Amino acid sequence: MIDNYIGKWKGVGMQLPKDFITERIIGELKVELPQPPDIDEILNYDLPIRKQKWTPTKIPSDSELLEMQKEERINFIRQEIDRRNNGIFFYNNGAIEYITGIHYFYLTYWKMIGAGTPQFRDSDRDFFYAWDCVCQDKDSFGLLYFTNRRDGKSEKSLNILYEYISKTEEVNGGIQSQTTDDAKKLFSRLVFSWRKMPYFWKPTDSGDKNPKKELRFEEPSVRSTKGDIKTYKRVLNSIIDYRASTESAYDGYALWRFYCDEFGKFEEGDAYNRWNVVKPTLSIGLTIRGKAIFTTTVEDLEKGGGQSALDMWKDSDVNNRKKDNRTKTGLYRLFKPAYYGLEGFVDEYGYSKISEAKKALMNSRDGLEGIQLIRETRKYPFSIKEVFQSSTISNVFPTFKIIQQKEYNEDNGIIPRIGNLIWDDKENFIVSFKDDPNGKFETMWMPEEKERNKFNRDRDVIKPLNTHLGAFGVDPFDHRNTVGDGSNGACLGFRVYDPINSKNSNAFFLKYLQRPPKETIFYDDMCKAFVFYGMEALIENQKPGLINYMLDNGFKHYVKRTQQGDYTKSNSRAWIDGVSMSGEIIREIAIGNLETYIYDFVGKISPDIQRNKFGVIEGDLRDDLYGNCGFSDLLTDWESFDSNKWTKYDLTVASMLARLAVTPIRNKKNREETISILKKLSFPTFKM
Repeated sequence: MIDNYIGKWKGVGMQLPKDFITERIIGELKVELPQPPDIDEILNYDLPIRKQKWTPTKIPSDSELLEMQKEERINFIRQEIDRRNNGIFFYNNGAIEYITGIHYFYLTYWKMIGAGTPQFRDSDRDFFYAWDCVCQDKDSFGLLYFTNRRDGKSEKSLNILYEYISKTEEVNGGIQSQTTDDAKKLFSRLVFSWRKMPYFWKPTDSGDKNPKKELRFEEPSVRSTKGDIKTYKRVLNSIIDYRASTESAYDGYALWRFYCDEFGKFEEGDAYNRWNVVKPTLSIGLTIRGKAIFTTTVEDLEKGGGQSALDMWKDSDVNNRKKDNRTKTGLYRLFKPAYYGLEGFVDEYGYSKISEAKKALMNSRDGLEGIQLIRETRKYPFSIKEVFQSSTISNVFPTFKIIQQKEYNEDNGIIPRIGNLIWDDKENFIVSFKDDPNGKFETMWMPEEKERNKFNRDRDVIKPLNTHLGAFGVDPFDHRNTVGDGSNGACLGFRVYDPINSKNSNAFFLKYLQRPPKETIFYDDMCKAFVFYGMEALIENQKPGLINYMLDNGFKHYVKRTQQGDYTKSNSRAWIDGVSMSGEIIREIAIGNLETYIYDFVGKISPDIQRNKFGVIEGDLRDDLYGNCGFSDLLTDWESFDSNKWTKYDLTVASMLARLAVTPIRNKKNREETISILKKLSFPTFKM
């Protein structure tokens, strides 16, 4: 949600209404905001910029309201009704901000136990934009909201429930949570806020000053005497209650608002089954009349409803609708990263200090391993991938390390050099690199002139001489015509550690991700790279076109060979060209190998790695030592990698092959020990 609009005005002076961005993208949702009024109708327009910030409207007490002149009191209440219904614009440190009506109600009137009213935050602003979007959408049943701990999600959701039910006639609102006792506690928090409301936001109720199970906006029951004639006030006849966390608790009960808290941790029943029961209560026939809000943090998902939460997330994708224009669940989804609106990392104007929050959260993960690390990332996730991060350590790469590297690259302006490799003299196998902003190759390291195109001849066939420096991994493609988009040809070069030149070693140095119109163009591109750097390539051999091309055109010594028994159950020591990535054993080894590399050498490099892998002595240890990986799309590919679906992760597969090429398993015993270690680190997983 924060990638498209952060909310601060970047210009000089105060933002003009014409510069206000009305179209926003919040998560996957496109929202349309109203146009601001004239400057003098925007709150805070007459204050110095540095003093412009959200300040809640001063609400007179009930006794003060009643002491006002009638016209003054009526005008004030009319103003608040308008703001509750239509929202408000205000200047915030020079920027024009719009908050929806329900957000205004939350900031101004929603009292939280021990905390008063909430503060303005950009993350809450965006949440309420998303909520307003689903409320206006006739094809949406509501919102799934995933976020970190202590986000205030429960208070925002209770506010949503109360704000609608307390102004609408003959409607019902319901609450459920992971347990019945948790739902009861939520209801008590709603009652606390209701009791703190000014009288004009408290509809006539049943007279119970401390309701325990339901809040009824109806005329109090009055015992009449014989012969009395009853008179009735105009009342809402609306109800807010909570129910047991069983799946059938609201079966057959008409609802207009439904709040389901911590649906990813259900201990009583299944979240998806419960939603399938509640969903019909929010509609009449095929017409949606009510809205639901689902919220959850994501700790200990295996113990509760984690798989159901994942299934609901997948089935709430607005980009994957059914023929009736609705998602499979009927809900829309929203994820808020932990560093957006994180407590303690919001400035005085309510804007998130994103960079500082990221660094603090990454520091909190530092030194954690295994299930401890996974639980920490689930509490404070950076991405939806981390929300559902599997507890199998070898299944998902450590996102926090990848993000550290991205941050470091961005802060230090680290970008690859782009260009093309061309034949200067194909007959004599001489290749050169030409800079080109639209080139096919990206490189982080260029060998010295004398180290380029190094080979000797073996029976008139050239043989690379820089194999000690590193190797390539290639995930190829073969066919010109494919069904759908087809895979790209991916190649990554990896340079082994060189203590004399540590800055440019122990790292991926060349990247290629292309699908030329002819596969022979791709084959030729690969041969140029191998010759220029003088290294072998470990090639995925289920698509044999590249290997066959190299064997037929004098490059056979650039094809790295493996022994069949290294990565399969076979005991054969026969040598084969390349390696197949289709078996379970090779995949386990490849994932574990790359994962270990990312943990150790991507992002911030720990003191232990500096000591044990680089030989740094105690006095020379650095707190600011980071890895060397400047390929942003490779980092992104690692971050989103799904080990159950390899097809679209060409770069990740190529990087695994490159790592295998420089760290081969030399015997079957070694291989079995590696697999044994990986299996010991395994925990239950989700089906993605």
